[in-house]
Amino acid sequence: MFEFLKRNNQQILRFFVSGVIATGFNFISYWAVYLVFKNILFASISGYCIGILVSFIFAKSWVFKNISTKPLIKSFSLFCLIYFFGGLEMTLVTVFLNSLINNYKIAWLFGALIGSLNNYLGSKYLLFKK
Repeated sequence: MFEFLKRNNQQILRFFVSGVIATGFNFISYWAVYLVFKNILFASISGYCIGILVSFIFAKSWVFKNISTKPLIKSFSLFCLIYFFGGLEMTLVTVFLNSLINNYKIAWLFGALIGSLNNYLGSKYLLFKK
């Protein structure tokens, strides 16, 4: 494990930074759409879609520096599938852990860790593998 972290520390740091940036785009889009349309569901979906798009752009061009010959739509579809499973894992871990420890903040942190781990490893080994 230590060797993996040592070998991939720059990539992991870039993954983290791009995630923070994508989350910022997600929130700003969510906020702007909500201000205009006053519809939280539409705002949430819009923000999430913008965040996913920004994540994909950063992952392909900066985090994994992928020069793939795969069609862009195929790569983006697989990326969305990987992130869908990450979101599902995050939700399941958060709900389960919260039922055990009754602390939604800690449960969310562990859920986010598991979801992020899925997203990183899935992107690294399934989508942007060299």
